Amino acid sequence: MRFLVGKPGLDGHSNGAEQIAVRARDAGFEVVYQGIRLTPAQIVSAAVEEDVHVVGLSVLSGSHLQVVPAVLEGLRAAGLDDVPVVVGGIVPDADARRLKEQGVARVFTPKDFGMTDIMGQIVDVVREANDL
Repeated sequence: MRFLVGKPGLDGHSNGAEQIAVRARDAGFEVVYQGIRLTPAQIVSAAVEEDVHVVGLSVLSGSHLQVVPAVLEGLRAAGLDDVPVVVGGIVPDADARRLKEQGVARVFTPKDFGMTDIMGQIVDVVREANDL
């Protein structure tokens, strides 16, 4: 399974995204990670080019209500509305509910620190999205 780890916005804190990318690779995912400060359009383009099965967005800047919907809209416009999106970062519960209402499959916050559990949940998301 190909997993795109995207770091949208001006947030320069890449540690969480890189930890997820390494753990995903260890768990057997083929990981696409193109660095930090990407635009939603760049993330969508990478998802199309790499034919990914899941997109993970790491947002610590507080811009999750701006950049995540932009990625979701871009994926839909590109015909990838069947590719699930998961989000990790500092996301208040009320905002997590809003993101899920907009189509985000899972939201992980600092209280979700078990990397193996996170990988299992991402596999579950891909299974659910593909009726497996």
